[in-house]
Amino acid sequence: MSISVLTRAYDNARTGANTQETELTAAAVGKRGVRRLFSLHLPGDQRGAEAQPLIVAGVQMPDGKRRDLLLVATMGNLIFGFDANDGTQLWTRALGTPIGGNKSIDEYRINDHWGILSTPVIDAAAGVMYLCAWTSPDGSVGKARHGLHAVRITTGQDVHAAPIDFEGAVYDPGHGAPRQAFASAGRKQRASLLLQANTVFVAFGSLQETSRQARGWIIACDVRAWSITAVWASAAKGFGAGIWQAGSGLVSDAQGHIFCMTGNGTFDAQTDWAESILKLRYTPPAGGQKTGSLAVADWFTPWTDDARVGLDRSGDAFDHPSPTNRRVYTEDVNAGWDDMDLGSGGPILAADHGLILGAGKDGVLFVAKANDMGKTKPHDLDKPQANYQRLAAAPIWFTFFPGFDVKPAPDDISALNQHFFGRTHHQHAAPLLWNSREHGTMLFCWGENSELRAWTLAANGKATYLACSAEVASAQATGQFGGMPGGMMCLTSNGAVANTGVVWACIPYGDANTTVTNGRLLAYDATTFGTFGDGSKQLRVLWDSQDWNLTFLFCKFTPPVVANGKVYVPTYGARIDVYGLA
Repeated sequence: MSISVLTRAYDNARTGANTQETELTAAAVGKRGVRRLFSLHLPGDQRGAEAQPLIVAGVQMPDGKRRDLLLVATMGNLIFGFDANDGTQLWTRALGTPIGGNKSIDEYRINDHWGILSTPVIDAAAGVMYLCAWTSPDGSVGKARHGLHAVRITTGQDVHAAPIDFEGAVYDPGHGAPRQAFASAGRKQRASLLLQANTVFVAFGSLQETSRQARGWIIACDVRAWSITAVWASAAKGFGAGIWQAGSGLVSDAQGHIFCMTGNGTFDAQTDWAESILKLRYTPPAGGQKTGSLAVADWFTPWTDDARVGLDRSGDAFDHPSPTNRRVYTEDVNAGWDDMDLGSGGPILAADHGLILGAGKDGVLFVAKANDMGKTKPHDLDKPQANYQRLAAAPIWFTFFPGFDVKPAPDDISALNQHFFGRTHHQHAAPLLWNSREHGTMLFCWGENSELRAWTLAANGKATYLACSAEVASAQATGQFGGMPGGMMCLTSNGAVANTGVVWACIPYGDANTTVTNGRLLAYDATTFGTFGDGSKQLRVLWDSQDWNLTFLFCKFTPPVVANGKVYVPTYGARIDVYGLA
């Protein structure tokens, strides 16, 4: 029986694990390998889609046939419906003129258009897909607007007469801070959408995350009333705190709380929430009111950006503008290391353990208690070790290991202002979380210029290293500090059946930020390790596209999707390659 994939990373905890895969098991992939079956072509944009494809199983179509649908939205503001099993294109729809490629959004002019960046979300019972499109009547940034669309999954046709327009949505932060009005021109909407209890949550970062006009936003939309019901901005007195998470989605728990990670900017624990893991409470409208509220309920903040440059740890005064995903080159050291961006990663909820965790550009893992995150105040940052003790477990080096002489949580955070081994090791998007039969709860991460790394996660939040791969992301990058973004991954298993876990990863050969580079698809045994020459454990490759000379252009920030015996790999060649057992 086919399964559906209705949101990025399979679930609202963002685990990245599909535990209902019966065909593509470790044994089957290792014995038979996989082959490219067909490709889904996405005309209208040179790069195609950065949104993750979604799948709805067993849909009755207008002609009476039942199909497994694959739905995908592109940077050209086109959406497509395909038969997920044979690749037949069933329908296509345009949602408005996208922004033309330009340097104000993308310094390196990689993208042809800027339209739908984020992964949509699907309500399968209602037969509706919700997506955020960036449209502009003349293709310019200045006239662009973000809107939430609802389309029927069988035809792509609109559910409502018009999208929900976010322009001018207002947030009152209180505390004497000015009211904030949402303006699309400076915002970038990359984080995947979240659907929770008939409400879609849409998160935003900014084009220049440390400019004085930058701020993050979360906008809640009731899909029944088809209206905005709550608005929240992550900075008011200051700036920044964007929510981009390299495409990962907002997380929700069983109580309806929302978790996110914020990037560069200011922090005061009242109106400004940069460099933090946040937990927000959504209160829906009640008593005949049309609006509810979004407010921070809990949080953990490891450091401030001012602390990175030797200023007051509890304040933020710098104003170096830096766009999202800017590379950290030599000139950045002179600019003050102002792009260390905890929000480059995305959070994961380890619900069984009551933990929320994530890592950012330092490659350091923070694990907090989901119901007691610490509520860091500015003055707490004057005593960093006491602040770290609020966590469930001590911070650890996650995406790489620079040696025992360098602490991942030093008293002076500027001690981390260096390129270890001459490379960056940023975590982009969320890692993987999986409850395995063999090792218990496991984590997998693949930082840039690093290797795939496997860990166990104890109930108390302590992560213990298990193994790593021999393969390294961006191994052929020629830039001074390597390439980005690391590995984009998902995991599959057949429930709790032993030896069925597979980690599927796409990595770039070069730097996928400043160039368009070829990609590599790898499948690893998630639980049975090999051994390196030094006796340490090695993640074993089950299949490697390189061995079969299968080439494709790497799609930045977009993981493969594996379901129902097929592997769907978005590429920057305006197509999705589909693989199955050989």
